[in-house]
Amino acid sequence: MLSKLKGMKDGAIALFLKSFVNERLSKFGEVQECQVDTANSRVQLRVMLKGEKEPIDLAVERYELERVGDERFIRLKSFSCTREWIGVALNHRLADKQFKLPAAVAGLL
Repeated sequence: MLSKLKGMKDGAIALFLKSFVNERLSKFGEVQECQVDTANSRVQLRVMLKGEKEPIDLAVERYELERVGDERFIRLKSFSCTREWIGVALNHRLADKQFKLPAAVAGLL
């Protein structure tokens, strides 16, 4: 029963995240698949980048959730990607950065 609830929670977060990322990064491509594993603090994405023939696989290998007052934040710790240079760029620019979570997502966590 508990694993079923966890799966439903992870699925709901994944749907929101896919929509959230697609809205903000549509000029670069589209997230085709999104999987969230809250137990292991991991996110996997399959992304079709504009100008590419095949999608890439991208992962947030680890993230941490933080609370400051009534607000929730996510700190992205490390990334990997099937395109090595993208993983390197993401780790260089976004690793250990903190982002405020929208209330809809924070409510699920």
